[in-house]
Amino acid sequence: MRRLVLAPHMDDESLGCGGLLAKHPEECSVVVVTDSGEQRREEHARALEILGVGESVALGLRDGEAQLHMADLVRRLDDVLRELRPDEVYLPFPSLHQDHIAVYEAGMRACRISMSPDHWLPSTVLVYDIAVYDLNLYPSDLTWNTFERLTEEQVDRKVAACEAYASENPGGDHPMSSVKQIAGAVGKVRLVPYAEQYALVRHIRR
Repeated sequence: MRRLVLAPHMDDESLGCGGLLAKHPEECSVVVVTDSGEQRREEHARALEILGVGESVALGLRDGEAQLHMADLVRRLDDVLRELRPDEVYLPFPSLHQDHIAVYEAGMRACRISMSPDHWLPSTVLVYDIAVYDLNLYPSDLTWNTFERLTEEQVDRKVAACEAYASENPGGDHPMSSVKQIAGAVGKVRLVPYAEQYALVRHIRR
């Protein structure tokens, strides 16, 4: 199994898919679309080390400007998919942040069926939740219908990875400070201790 997480910013991979990454580190790669500076790059490296993920690709677009480079972003994601050939691709929910919307839309286009013979078609496409953003700019038919069961140890590693992003954590009553509680709430209503939630977009059975 090869899994690819597309993150708009360095921290989204941990907030949205940190449990999945901790559970399957040897199967996962991360592509981060924007660059938010040296401090965030150092925090990102530390977070991936905590999660055990060894492969991360940075595309280096300016933070807040991903939507200005849509055609180039789709092309570069096409190249990444062709090179890494993932079975599963994870995209951010298109919520309030313009970079999240851009990466979702570019990722969906990169996961398309193409006329090009060398285009890679991932069999499974899922959308992950980032609890920081609770508003949507436009309606979608995405529903949380797929749940990754997590152990307490995997959730604790997700918490530690999110804590590595000290520059992004405002403290107090905030989703960044409530990672374990959120995973517990998602899990317990599905009769498991902890879980992450995903919206399944496509699954082709092999």
